[in-house]
Amino acid sequence: MNSFNGVFLSLAAAAMLGLNTAVVRRGVLKTSAYNGMMISIPLSIPVFFFLSMATGQLNRISEFSSLDYLVLGIAGIINFLGGRYSQFLAIQAVGANLTAPVRVLSALFGAILGGLFLGEEITLLRGFGVVLIIIAPLIAFLKPGEIADGLLDLPRGILFGLTAALSYGGSTFLLRLILADTDLVFLGAFIAHLAAAFVLVISVGIPGRIHELRKIDRHAIRLFTVIAVIMTLAQIFRFSAIEMTDTAVVAPLIETGLFFGVGFAYVFNRKTEIFSPAVLGGIVIAVIGAVAIAA
Repeated sequence: MNSFNGVFLSLAAAAMLGLNTAVVRRGVLKTSAYNGMMISIPLSIPVFFFLSMATGQLNRISEFSSLDYLVLGIAGIINFLGGRYSQFLAIQAVGANLTAPVRVLSALFGAILGGLFLGEEITLLRGFGVVLIIIAPLIAFLKPGEIADGLLDLPRGILFGLTAALSYGGSTFLLRLILADTDLVFLGAFIAHLAAAFVLVISVGIPGRIHELRKIDRHAIRLFTVIAVIMTLAQIFRFSAIEMTDTAVVAPLIETGLFFGVGFAYVFNRKTEIFSPAVLGGIVIAVIGAVAIAA
């Protein structure tokens, strides 16, 4: 029964991640990626705090060493400020669909780091997945097509898509390094979010930031509040799934979020997304590659 629940929660997390990219696309057309970060990240902190408290993980806070806290903090900054911010910028530049095949490169970077430092085996199947993940964005960007309502900034999309992939791959490695077999995932998520929020608060001191924040319209605030809720739910579902079934099952299912993302993009952002054969083919190949790496 737990395995079935784990599969269901993994798919729920994938659906939330797919929905998130569609809502982000609408959000970044209304305000800057920085403003989106200032709204979405702090809202997740109290949720993970209460989850840590409700599950008893907060009482085990002393189980982390000073080095563990440092690594978790760095992982949070890399993930939420490097990864999420770059992903917001990439989606703003080229849309969620065209960003997807590049973002999946995070699985490649994670696999390389896992093989080098955690002794994870690079099997023939994983090698096949690596090849597919490298090919996927090349196909997608070969002939992406045009957006019905808007212009593409391909260099910016590629740059920030790659930055997001590197950030997500690196932060996933760091989180796995500290949280593997600890049963303290919600506490770890709380610490990671807290570190990212601390850096964001400091960044408000940069000239012009407060003025920029004051210009956020109500619609953008509502959209990024929804994004915060969706992302928090996705992480809750993901961590709960990992506790119920093997990571080897959860990880490939999470990657199906790209398919959910295409579906939600078609429903909500038909005029601001690309649905060319090259882009859709790149997404399919990317998902297959990610599943192969995670297997």
